[in-house]
Amino acid sequence: MKLAAKILKIASIIFVSVLVLLFSLSLIMQNKVAGILLKTLNNNFSTKIETGSYRLSLIRKFPKASIELKNVLVHSSPDFDRAAFGGIKTDTLLAAKSASIDFRSIDMLRGTYTFTKISVRSGKLNLYTDTSGHYNYDISKNDDKTDGADNVKLNLNRINLSDIGFVYNDRRVDLIIGGIFKDGQLRSKIRGNNIDFSGKSKVNFELFRLGSFSIRQSIAAELEVGLNQNEKGTFFKKSTMRIENWDFVLTGFVAADNYLDLNVAADNIDISKITRFLPEKYSKAASAYHPSGILKFNWTIKGKPTKTEDPHYDIAFSLKNAHIDNSGSDLKIDRFSFDGAYTNGAKNRPLTSSFSVTNFTTRLGSADYTGSFSVSDFTNPRTEFVFKGKLIPAELREFLNLKNVSSAGGTIDLNLRFSGRPGKKDSYRFSDVFNLDSKSEVIFHSVGLSLENRQLDIRDATGSFVINESATTDNFRLTLNKQKISFSGKFVNFPGWLSGNPVNLLGTATISASSFRPELFMNTPEENSKKTISTGGKAPLSLTDDINLDVNFRVDTLVYRTFDARNISGTLSVKPKMLNFRTFSMNSQKGRVSGNGLVVQNRDKSFIGRGSFAVSGVDVNESFVTFHNFGQDFLKAENLAGTLSGNITLILPADSLLNPDIRAIVAEGKYVLTDGALIDFDPVKALSSFIELSELENIKFDRLENDFFIRNNTFYLPQMDIKSSAADLSVNGEHSFDNEYQYHVKILLSEILSKKARKNRTVSDEFGEVQDDGLGRTSLLLKIVGKGEEVKVSYDMKAAGTRIREEIKKEKQTLKTIINEEYGLYKKDSEPEQKKSLRPRFRITWEGSDTTSAVKEPPVQRKERLLDRLFKRK
Repeated sequence: MKLAAKILKIASIIFVSVLVLLFSLSLIMQNKVAGILLKTLNNNFSTKIETGSYRLSLIRKFPKASIELKNVLVHSSPDFDRAAFGGIKTDTLLAAKSASIDFRSIDMLRGTYTFTKISVRSGKLNLYTDTSGHYNYDISKNDDKTDGADNVKLNLNRINLSDIGFVYNDRRVDLIIGGIFKDGQLRSKIRGNNIDFSGKSKVNFELFRLGSFSIRQSIAAELEVGLNQNEKGTFFKKSTMRIENWDFVLTGFVAADNYLDLNVAADNIDISKITRFLPEKYSKAASAYHPSGILKFNWTIKGKPTKTEDPHYDIAFSLKNAHIDNSGSDLKIDRFSFDGAYTNGAKNRPLTSSFSVTNFTTRLGSADYTGSFSVSDFTNPRTEFVFKGKLIPAELREFLNLKNVSSAGGTIDLNLRFSGRPGKKDSYRFSDVFNLDSKSEVIFHSVGLSLENRQLDIRDATGSFVINESATTDNFRLTLNKQKISFSGKFVNFPGWLSGNPVNLLGTATISASSFRPELFMNTPEENSKKTISTGGKAPLSLTDDINLDVNFRVDTLVYRTFDARNISGTLSVKPKMLNFRTFSMNSQKGRVSGNGLVVQNRDKSFIGRGSFAVSGVDVNESFVTFHNFGQDFLKAENLAGTLSGNITLILPADSLLNPDIRAIVAEGKYVLTDGALIDFDPVKALSSFIELSELENIKFDRLENDFFIRNNTFYLPQMDIKSSAADLSVNGEHSFDNEYQYHVKILLSEILSKKARKNRTVSDEFGEVQDDGLGRTSLLLKIVGKGEEVKVSYDMKAAGTRIREEIKKEKQTLKTIINEEYGLYKKDSEPEQKKSLRPRFRITWEGSDTTSAVKEPPVQRKERLLDRLFKRK
C-alpha cells in the first residue's frame, strides 16, 4: 500500500509538473507560434489575414497543440472591380468569430511546423465576381518563393466549417446565391502552387435570385467536391450537388490561361418535388397540382472568356411523358413532352445565340395539343411560335378550378402561327409573340361562358377569326346576356392587344342587335352592396387609352327601366380616353331624336360630355313619365301635354363615377311645342288666383316657340309674347336647379279688365301698377317668385318704373324727330333704327273661350299728340 501511494504521489507530481510545464511553455511560445502562423498564412495566400486575440493551448488537444484565434478577418483579393457592387462593402472575404489551428507539439522543439487542421466557426463568407469575370477570392500566390517555406508546411488534412454563412454575387449574369454551411469537412494539401482539395458539406440555400426571378426559401443540399489546382489549371474530379435526390454532377477543368472545359449534367430530376422550389406566389397557386416525370439537363461550357467574348455554351434539356394531376378534378395532363436547347452559336455572341422548344405534345382531358417555340439572334430576336389544338372550355374550367366561371361549353379550334422580330427592347415577355406577323385562325363552335357574381353570360358563340396582317371576322354571332348580337370587323394589333401588350387596337366594326337591355349587364342592388363592402367602395370608371375604333351600330329595340327606344343607329368613334358619337338617331316617346356628341375623360379621371341633339315630334307627357319628371317635382307629367320639337346643345361635367355635376351644366336650345297644354301648374294657378282669372288655371295653345339657356345652375327663359283673345301675356324669367325661381309677366287684360272696371272701383285701384299700351288697352305687370312649393305673386314695381322711363325716352326721341323733320333742328341726331322684333308670338286658346280662330290685329297707329297738332301743317 505504501508503495502504491508513493507511486501515485510521484505520478501526481509528475502530471502536475507536466501541466505546469505545458501551460508555462504555451505562455512563453504563444506569441512566437502565432507570429509564425500568421506569417505562414500571409506568405501562402495573396490576401491579408488579420486576427484579434489569440491563445496557444498545449493541454486541450495533447499531444497536439492548437492555437485559438478570435475575430479572424481575411481580406478580399485586390484584382476585381469594387465599384460594380455599389452600396456593398466588398473588402472582406471571410469574417469569423473564432478559428483554431492544430499542429504537433513536438514541432515547437524541432522548429519545423506542419499545420494539420483548421476549424472555422460562426462566420460569413463573401464571394464576389464583377462584370469582367474578376473575383475577390483569388487567394493563391503565383510565386513559389515564400519566406519560411523551408521550415513551415500547410498540410491541411482537415478543415472544419460550422455555421458559416455565404453569399455568392455574380454581376455578369445578375446572380445572387445565399445560404449557410452547416457542417463541412474539407481536406487540402498545399505545396506552393499545387493544391489538392476535397470535401463535403451540408448546405442550406436561403436565396436564389437570377435577374427579377427569385426564390426565398430554405433548400437543403449536400455538396461533395474534388479538385486539383496546379500550374496548368484547376481540374475537377466528379463533384456533386444533391438536392432532393437530384444529382448535379460537375466535371472538367479550368486551364491556367482561363480556358474552360466544363460539363454540368443531371439525369434524374424528378419534377414531382419541383413545386416546392417555386416562388411563394406561384407555389400557392400550384399547390393543388401534382406533376410527375423525369427531367434531363446537360450544360457544356468550352472556350476562353474575354472582355469581348464569352465561351461557347450548349444547354440541352428534355421531359418525356410527364403527368400533372389535379387533386380537385378527375382530369389530368398526360403525355407532356418536349425537347429544349440553348446555344450561343458559332461566334459565341448574342448575334448567333438561339433558344428553342421543339416536339411539344400534351393532352388535357380529351384534347391534344402540339407546338414549338424558337428565338434566334438575341440582338434583334427572330421569333416563331406554333400552337395547334382543340380547346374545350368545360375541361379547362374544371382542370384549372376556375371558381369564378359558373359554366362553359362548346369548342375552339386553335391554329396559331406567329413569327417575326419584336424589335430591340431592354426586356421581353412571352406575350410579345402576339405582336408578330401571323398566319392564324381561331374557330368558335357554340362556345358558352358564364361568370359568377358578374352579369356576363355568353352562349352559342359561333364564327371565326382569321388573323393575318389584321384580324377579320364576318358575321360572328353570339347570345350575350339573352340578347342576340352579330358583328363583323377588321382589327389591327388584335392578338397583341388581347394579350395585354402596350399596343393600340385599330380597326372598324359593324354591330347589330335585335334588342339591348342595359339592366342585364348590371349587378343587382344586393350584389352591388356586397361588392361595395368587400372593396371598400366603387372604383373610378376609366375609358380605355389603347383603342382607335370606328363602330357602326344598329339596335332594333332598347329598353332600360321605363325608357324604350326603337330603330337605334349611329356611328361611334372610340379613341384614347374619348367616345365620339358622330351620328346617332332613334325613335322614342312617339318622336325621333338625332344628333351627335362626345365624352372625354380628363387627367383627374373626371368626365366632360358635349352633345348637340335634334328632337322631332316627342310627346312631352310621355317624356316626363319615362324620365320620372327628370328628378324634380316642380313641373310634373300631369301638368304638361303637347308635342315637342327643337334642338339643344349642352356641356355636362361628371365625376369619375359618372355622377353628373348639374350645377356646372351649360346648355342652350330652341323648342317648339304644338297642341300643348299647361294644366294645374301651381305658379300659374297662383297667378290666376291673384288676378281672379280662372281661365289661367288650364292653358291650351296651338304653338309655343322660344329659346332657352342654362348657365350657373339656372334655367333662363327669354321674353316671349303669348297672344290670346282672352288675354295677352309677355313672360320672361329664370329658374335655378335649387327650385328657386322668378318670372315677370305682362298681361293685356282687354275685355276682361274692362268688365272689372265697371265695378265700383278703378282699374288702378284694383290692380296696382297698370299701363296703357297706346292702343287703349291696359297692361298689368306682375312678378311670380317661388322657392319649392312656396309661390308668391305680386305687382312688378321695378318693371313698371323701367317701362315708364323707357316710354319717356321714346317720347323725347319722337319729339326730336318731328322738330327735325319740320324745321331742320337736331340734324346731328337721327332717329334710331327700329329693330324688327325677334320675339316669337304665340296663339293661345283658353278653356271656355268663344273661339280658337286667329283674329287679325289692326295696324298699329301712333296717336296724335299735342305737339303733333301744334306743328301740324295746314
